[in-house]
Amino acid sequence: MMRALCKHFRRAAFVRFAINGGGVALVAVATYYLCAVILGWAPLLANFTAYVTQLVLGYQMHRIYSFRQGGANFASMARYILMSVSAFALNSLWVWLLTGLLGLASWTPIILMVAATPVMTFIVARHWVFRAN
Repeated sequence: MMRALCKHFRRAAFVRFAINGGGVALVAVATYYLCAVILGWAPLLANFTAYVTQLVLGYQMHRIYSFRQGGANFASMARYILMSVSAFALNSLWVWLLTGLLGLASWTPIILMVAATPVMTFIVARHWVFRAN
């Protein structure tokens, strides 16, 4: 019984994370697309702008809704920033690899930004960032 209940809560946390993360990712992708594709900014500058946008929105959404943690605290915020910097570096790798090294269109990193990076961030957020203190 307890095992089934724990499995349910893990699944529910993942669903909340996916919904909230999807919304945050859409905002970040829209920011990247606007800056890189429409405004013609350098892809890495557009990626940084999208990163800052998602950093602020993402911490609050995941803290409150995905992992249902109480008030913000310095420890979880610091861990979230470290996790986010790692995700930014990973997204920058996708941008450099696909646009710089392979010479693909500036929109191509979006695919990996929304497919690969969120898997890493869920695992880290669940087990490290928003763990019970």
